[in-house]
Amino acid sequence: MWPFTGKRQQARPLQAKFDLAQTTADNRNHWSNSDNLSARAAVSPAVRKLVRSRSRYESENNSWYAGILRTVVNHVCGNGPCLQLLTADPAANQRIERAFARWAKSIDFADKLRVMVEAYWRDGEVFAMRSDRLRNYPMTLDVRTFEADQVATPWYGAVYNNPFVDDGIRFDQSTNEIDLYVYDNHPGANVPLSTLTGNWYSSREVLHLFRAERPGQTRGIPRVTPALQTLPIMRRQELATLFSAETAANFAMYLKSTSPAIDPSASPADFAEIELARNMLTTLPAGWDLGQVKPEQPTTQFNAFQMQCLQSFSRCTNMPYTLAAGTGKDANFSSFKGDMKNVWEPEVQVEQSRVEFSIVEPIFRWFLESAVYVPGLLEGLPAIEDIDHRWHWPPLPELDAVDSANAAAIRMSTGQSTPTDELARRGQDWATESARAASDFGVDVATYKAAVFAKTFGLVPGQPIPGAAPTDAATATPTATAGAFVGTKRRDFANNQKATADVLTSMIDGTSDVMTKASLLRLGWSAEDAQSLIDDARDGAITSTQLDPLASQAVPI
Repeated sequence: MWPFTGKRQQARPLQAKFDLAQTTADNRNHWSNSDNLSARAAVSPAVRKLVRSRSRYESENNSWYAGILRTVVNHVCGNGPCLQLLTADPAANQRIERAFARWAKSIDFADKLRVMVEAYWRDGEVFAMRSDRLRNYPMTLDVRTFEADQVATPWYGAVYNNPFVDDGIRFDQSTNEIDLYVYDNHPGANVPLSTLTGNWYSSREVLHLFRAERPGQTRGIPRVTPALQTLPIMRRQELATLFSAETAANFAMYLKSTSPAIDPSASPADFAEIELARNMLTTLPAGWDLGQVKPEQPTTQFNAFQMQCLQSFSRCTNMPYTLAAGTGKDANFSSFKGDMKNVWEPEVQVEQSRVEFSIVEPIFRWFLESAVYVPGLLEGLPAIEDIDHRWHWPPLPELDAVDSANAAAIRMSTGQSTPTDELARRGQDWATESARAASDFGVDVATYKAAVFAKTFGLVPGQPIPGAAPTDAATATPTATAGAFVGTKRRDFANNQKATADVLTSMIDGTSDVMTKASLLRLGWSAEDAQSLIDDARDGAITSTQLDPLASQAVPI
């Protein structure tokens, strides 16, 4: 039947076995705003503008939100990442690392990074552009940061008609950014200039930091959007509690009638104010009683309600409640440590990875491109694309320094980690720190590393590992170091003496000279001493005096 001429049929309820797929009178209002919009349509320019402005308003007027943003910035950025080059030229590596550190300090790059991360969390996204600071010649590179409002298109019709343009960003089918339209001035600026003039810039010149939560999403929204409405509720409760307490405190006393003979009709004396003298004793007329307003606020549920609201708000940030509240008075150390390790640390690492990919790496490339014009700075390095490097981010504060140190020692001594990995966990470079430590102790780097090796494994570099068998006993010719058994305790020395006698006895009973020599080398004898012991035992008796002089090298227990 033609749909425009037939009788309109009533929609049938969806037949499904999932309770969530049912629409009932109880849940109809709750799910009324659910839709099937795409990621781009769901975070339209109008929606982003409204949510962004409300997020900014709360961050400026709510101490909880402001504190959370500060904590995020301090943990994610800290003093900024440290560059380590990994090319084959150590001198060139050190030269570039120092040059980058000087440049970063000259433009206060760490503070720019902190501003960008805070804007990214508060507004949902932030942008940066290559700029110049001529006074820093010859390295004139600078970084200009600006808010999300400044990347948009003034002609809204083109935004909705072009599937590859989203409010100032042109991208390809894979949502890779191609170029961006940047206003010359902030649209909200109070300057006597046009706020809609701008230009298209290549994505190589404009950096965009945001968090995509859905496929196809090209613009960001504030991180706390799911719980942003919780903050006004907390402030309303605080104000309501304050007003209630003030009202109770402002009424010192009141008079009430206890006699039915008093006319309840209105009179000019109703709600009259009476000034009371201090420390006086008075009597009341017949039929009147003296009362006082009882303060009912704050109630015992005030702290619990505020705590619950803050927990709900901080959950979408992955920040533990104790960290969001700025105090651990309501949690024990073990639970707080678990939350930091299992919840917050992975979040910080993911954020650092996102910032590194979207902001730090492109800016480092800008630095290298600018360094081409500085004579001798890139000498000895490969092409810019082939310069191997990595970034060391500031670590999270240590909750238990002793426990962390013991864990690092166990990881290294069991082969699960290396000094390079452990120093990287702390945002440091092993090569740099070992050179600095060697200088502090007045030794060379090799000596310092040997001392660390001996401390880590309880061994002396160059000496054979006790109990380790040679790869091929028939052909192996390991070389023991001079001064065998130096530093050996008396009991261990006696055991070596007995083991040496057993080896020589086995040779007398028929063991080959090759096997005997390999066994003696494993016990710590030098090649010359081992051969001398073998030659002495060929006549069937152990009469060598070489065992006795070494006893003086043993250290008593």
